[in-house]
Amino acid sequence: MKLKIERQIDYLLKITDSVGLIEHCNIDQPNYKEGWCVDDNARALQLCLRYKNSKLKDVKKVYFNFLKSALKNNGFYDDLNQDLTWQENFEIGGEHNGRALAALGETINFDSVLSNRAKQMFDQIYKYVKQNVTLHTRVVAQTILGLRYYRNEEIEFWAEKLTDKYNEEINNEWKWFDSEISYDSGRLPMALLVAYQKTEREKYFEIAIESLNFLTKLIFDKKNDCFSFPGNDGWFTKSGIRAKFGQQPVEAGSMVEVYVSAYKITKNIKYRELAIKAFEWFLGKNISGISMIDKKTGGIYDGLEKEGASLNQGAESVLSYLIAAQEMEKLY
Repeated sequence: MKLKIERQIDYLLKITDSVGLIEHCNIDQPNYKEGWCVDDNARALQLCLRYKNSKLKDVKKVYFNFLKSALKNNGFYDDLNQDLTWQENFEIGGEHNGRALAALGETINFDSVLSNRAKQMFDQIYKYVKQNVTLHTRVVAQTILGLRYYRNEEIEFWAEKLTDKYNEEINNEWKWFDSEISYDSGRLPMALLVAYQKTEREKYFEIAIESLNFLTKLIFDKKNDCFSFPGNDGWFTKSGIRAKFGQQPVEAGSMVEVYVSAYKITKNIKYRELAIKAFEWFLGKNISGISMIDKKTGGIYDGLEKEGASLNQGAESVLSYLIAAQEMEKLY
């Protein structure tokens, strides 16, 4: 199935300049006061590697160069200010490092021109990330997703970390890696599916599927036959909090990716159907019945709020849509 994505690619290019992809927008206009960040430029690099689209061919180097400019001896800066100075909120174990490693792993595997430089960057940062003992589970998951293309003999080390965290948290009612389900949740079971593929260790597969099924039970609204993702006004917690609004496109995007992976591995048709329903969240099959696509601009609204869709259309939102759309093509 070929989805129409040209408007979204044009929008992505609109909010990209010679420095990189601008993080936030006021409606559909780049908000330079908020600057640029590694997270979004890493994901934009992944997008360019996955799409064979002529419009993305030249801009790929812009995103890669942004990562190079963010490189520090023991990690990446994350946020670049409007005056082109880096914010000094440097954190070795920050989540942006995991996203950068995931993007660099794909670059090593899929881009022969940039591969050697990407290896140098990956190696430089990886040793410091590995030394950090307090990494968030999403950083661990993103690191696994980078290692599947490079140094995959290291995957078991990280998969064991996820497994240990899972076993620490679970009980009869809670089958998750943390005490709350918050942001980009699909990355966690997806990382263990990758670990299973690379190591053939059944326990990674079992935890991936158990946690994915648990997550699905929590976030799929059977009454309305649609996904209702954790809202950022409190998320979903082990203690029972269930925030309904503040749902974000990144959730739909990551769930499409993990369901497609689960379907390709298990051949279970239910994961194919769930991938489709997760993508349909963008199209208006959500608890508010609102399309998250601005037909005039091609941008994607930043969130689903109680009052309706957030009108701002930042980088993460359009990236989530485009990456999910590319994943959907694998189902047909």
